[in-house]
Amino acid sequence: MNNKVRSKIVGLVVLLTFLVGCSSSGPVSPPTPTLGSPATQALPTPESYPAWIVKPTTASQVPLEVTKSLDVPYTSQEFLDVYSPVSAGDWPVVVIFHGAGDIKELLGDLAAAIASNGAVVFAPTRHSGAPKPGARMELTGLEDAACSIRFARAHASEYGGKSHRMIVVGHSEGAMQGAVMMFAGDEFHGDCLTQEGSALPDAFLGLDGGYDPIPYIPNDVLETQPDDCLRLDPFTYIGRVPKREGIRFLLFVGSYLTAQLHTQAFRDALQAAGYDVLMFQIPGVDHNGFWRPLPETVDAAVSLFSP
Repeated sequence: MNNKVRSKIVGLVVLLTFLVGCSSSGPVSPPTPTLGSPATQALPTPESYPAWIVKPTTASQVPLEVTKSLDVPYTSQEFLDVYSPVSAGDWPVVVIFHGAGDIKELLGDLAAAIASNGAVVFAPTRHSGAPKPGARMELTGLEDAACSIRFARAHASEYGGKSHRMIVVGHSEGAMQGAVMMFAGDEFHGDCLTQEGSALPDAFLGLDGGYDPIPYIPNDVLETQPDDCLRLDPFTYIGRVPKREGIRFLLFVGSYLTAQLHTQAFRDALQAAGYDVLMFQIPGVDHNGFWRPLPETVDAAVSLFSP
């Protein structure tokens, strides 16, 4: 962690401590948590991660034909694509989140590959990216993420899906927002066309995730919107919200060191809180290489179809 980032985080921790101490009336609130795992402990060091072993494909596992429904609105401003098997079935449901500044089409091949293994896959475009200095940070990206999950639950049956099994796949910033959904999806609503139903997934597949947003948020935003910064950060929720039983996390990294450090810190925090989490590496794959339908990541998604 460079000195500028460390100074930013330390300054915000001081601000949060001051704000908590200034409360002089009404019920006493619990202390505000610090921002992210790296704010309270040293960054992890790179280590050798195991490789995911792809199961051999048998003759009975012929990929299913997939149909696409494009540009389906799920908020008043955003759209998603649906990839579903042509064959009738009672398929699990997957929602796949792109990274910062990206669009749903970049993950289209991956979504189609997962669907061809027997799933209904919803791929939304959503608000993403860190705010610029002087701008106000909005939580619209998290609201969009929750809206897409609720929409997928409500409409899965129209595409042959079973809404009671919900899997989230996230790349880069999309992994960060998907991770927040695992702990606090029901806290976000926003401009959902479907407001009913839970936005809490049952399983999570993170692809080269950037799980700690704090180093990418401008100083002025950290100072003026500390509560919103906390809500954006998945580390805020680990060990601080009631532990959800029976949920799973699979985390993948490639050759990008920053994503390795983020993912290892996230894995360690999940393990410390008692969650079912495994981390794997695909050597030689760069950050945007995870857009592709890699055998390892497709097979990992399939492994989450069942509890």
